[in-house]
Amino acid sequence: TDTAYEEYKQQMEGIAAEFLERTYDPIIMDRMNHKCISSNANYMTRRMSLQLLSTILLNRSNFNVMMKYISSSQNLVTILCLLRDPSPHITLDAFQVFKIFVANPGKPPEVVKILFDNKVKLIKYLSGLHKEREGSDEQYRDEKGLVIATLEGLELES
Repeated sequence: TDTAYEEYKQQMEGIAAEFLERTYDPIIMDRMNHKCISSNANYMTRRMSLQLLSTILLNRSNFNVMMKYISSSQNLVTILCLLRDPSPHITLDAFQVFKIFVANPGKPPEVVKILFDNKVKLIKYLSGLHKEREGSDEQYRDEKGLVIATLEGLELES
């Protein structure tokens, strides 16, 4: 039945979330960041890994993993580099992760500083990013607008 399936799915998501929290460094940092989405990885590995990372970070049960990931300035720099990739598919997948960094209301000071220092360049770049998609993809258009507005309002704490 549907309820049994939903209960099972929630249970499995909880087990997976606990596993990811326990093994964050070897899986997310060592394997995902340093091997799978680095510039040394081939196109398909980077693309699939970015999509997997986005799915992990946006899944509610992985909240703690998401917060740990988006609190790292090193991870932000990795995603910023991927936003400049020559492949439009990679840049779109990187945007899905980047928006989480920007949307975080509790950004650590080092993440705020990187975003603030690059604010003008990021806004200019994002304004043109996948412009052709905006007409047909309302969610993308709205998310991109929100990211740009958030960056425009970003200030350094004194």
